[in-house]
Amino acid sequence: MTPTNLLVLFVALAAAHVVSEGFKFMPGRYFLKPLLMPALALYYLSSAETPSWFMMAAIGFGWLGDIFLMIPDPEKTRRYFRPGLVAFLLGHLFYIVVFASYVPGFENFPAAAWLLLIPYAATGVIGYRLIGPHAGAMKKAILAYSAIIALMGAVTVLPMGTAELSGVLTAMAGAFVFMVSDIINAYNKFAREIANERVYTMSTYLAGQLLLVLGYLGF
Repeated sequence: MTPTNLLVLFVALAAAHVVSEGFKFMPGRYFLKPLLMPALALYYLSSAETPSWFMMAAIGFGWLGDIFLMIPDPEKTRRYFRPGLVAFLLGHLFYIVVFASYVPGFENFPAAAWLLLIPYAATGVIGYRLIGPHAGAMKKAILAYSAIIALMGAVTVLPMGTAELSGVLTAMAGAFVFMVSDIINAYNKFAREIANERVYTMSTYLAGQLLLVLGYLGF
């Protein structure tokens, strides 16, 4: 399949999954969710001249997190949330490695671009303040996760001045939307249940992952 066909496949699977979540069609959810990140990984592999295995690892840990979070937990024990959190945390760390590789070109970094770090830091702080007070024994873990996702967002700014601007802006948007997805999901788990939370979480998550990949490919 061509990269375009694989991109269409991913978008179609993502749309079908979000619709399944909206209608609470569980067979659609359990069938489609495990296919999402593999489809995105295939699109990335088919599009990249020299694929980054750190990028592949980031997508792969996203897939592992998806699997953990789709396991039913009717008693709300969060037993699968914890390993899912670790999987996504590792995915974010690999994204950090991917974008931090542009630090050697830092002499081209525009001074004004430092201001672009503010939204990520602010979002991380807001997310922790919304969730931390309700996290109980996981409060320190949520603090660490909030710091990591804020750092993941911030490092997407580093290629500014070295890589193509359109690609950098696309990756930055993806990181921000991914952060919003994490905050929605954690707020629903720890603070207050949100009606149709999975629709909001998955639509922002899938958009975030896709934009990160598209942005990096655009570098």
